[in-house]
Amino acid sequence: MQREHALVGAAAVVLVVAVLLALIAPGALADGEDDPEPQPEGRLDLSEIRLTPAAVSEDSATLTVTNWLAHEGGTSENVSLLVRAIDTDTGFVETRAGSDVGDLEGDRDEPVELNVTVERSGGYRFETLVFVDGERRTTRSTEIDGVKALRPAAARTGLQFHEFGPLFPTVTYDIVSTDDDTVTINTTAFLTNHGDQPAEDLQLLVRARQSDSNIVADRATVGVEDVRPGRTGTPTARLSVPDNYSYQLDAILTRDDVIVDTAAAGANLDPTETIEVNRTTRSIDLNVDDFVGDDSDDRREREPETATPETGGGDGPGFGVAVALVAVLTSALIFRRTHD
Repeated sequence: MQREHALVGAAAVVLVVAVLLALIAPGALADGEDDPEPQPEGRLDLSEIRLTPAAVSEDSATLTVTNWLAHEGGTSENVSLLVRAIDTDTGFVETRAGSDVGDLEGDRDEPVELNVTVERSGGYRFETLVFVDGERRTTRSTEIDGVKALRPAAARTGLQFHEFGPLFPTVTYDIVSTDDDTVTINTTAFLTNHGDQPAEDLQLLVRARQSDSNIVADRATVGVEDVRPGRTGTPTARLSVPDNYSYQLDAILTRDDVIVDTAAAGANLDPTETIEVNRTTRSIDLNVDDFVGDDSDDRREREPETATPETGGGDGPGFGVAVALVAVLTSALIFRRTHD
């Protein structure tokens, strides 16, 4: 009997203690039952890569590589990216850049941008590697070619030499005056703004290059007035060159010492020959002294040259006894070599 009473008393004590514990610490009895279940890992993919020019100089190009991460489901921890620029000609890694993204949760698209600078030439394959907690999960790449075509900011303008076709030159000239053996001409270039913004702060360099010798007889640089979108400007430069020669007029459009566009046209001041741009088809008599001039903008007047006796009745500039002897000797040497 006493034993039963002892058991009942012990049970009562246990019950009281349990009630007291429940009242004092309600969560003590539930420890281990409410532990959150581990979240499933998310699914991560690299859906797209886009390239955008950021900064371009004469030697290098900085491209913004936009990587679109597609995430689904739970959580992807410690996500990071590595972008490599690989030269498509050599297969060498030109440069690389990395970024720590952090944790990604739920369904979302996350753009990650990195700037990568490469040499402004050739082509590259941009390869992106995606890591989750240090483990590589996916890789994607895209290629571009012709990086050289990216133009520096100073060269980006809508103003270009107008293309009339083969029957009408982009650069024209008219004769202003003649003085002894010198001709002064006005050259006019036609520049059309194909852009959406006014073309500003541009310069035009025009030089007269003797067609057969490539000697630059004269050059001039003039400023180009602002040209509105869809309009054509006609800057004019004045040159003084020796008479009785034919020239190629080189027109070079620049901005901040960067070449924007070029054009060329022929100037036939010798009526006995026809010159095509960038072609030389025969030898002519050339007197280099006719092209000696000052480096300054204003050409100095040349003193009259002493007449030199000529032989053979030639009437072109530069003929004389010395030139004839040199021509004979040269012909003899050529004939001897061809028959050895």
